Amino acid sequence: MTPAGMTFSTLAGMAGGGLQTPGIMGHGKFYILSPKFISADGGFKRVVWMSSVLKDQMAEQLKQVAQREGDPDLIDRICDERSATDVEGTVAYITGKHHPALDMPPMM
Repeated sequence: MTPAGMTFSTLAGMAGGGLQTPGIMGHGKFYILSPKFISADGGFKRVVWMSSVLKDQMAEQLKQVAQREGDPDLIDRICDERSATDVEGTVAYITGKHHPALDMPPMM
């Protein structure tokens, strides 16, 4: 379950079918390791939430990306369902951790 209250199948339905939905992008898990990952929108530093399963499975690769992006502590600033279960909790978490996305221009 995401902080917005959506299951994976709900998200997949919104991201699939060739339709664009603001704030939602479907991609393979290894794409987040690419320097091209949402590069026009701030790249990996824009990620504020991901599932704990993904964070744990890809911990070493994500640490390397954080190093490459010049923010070695970034992974600890990305919220997951262990830290927050709703949008308000996610915002409180990233605010308390001084997540770099908070200093970026809004996307919408």
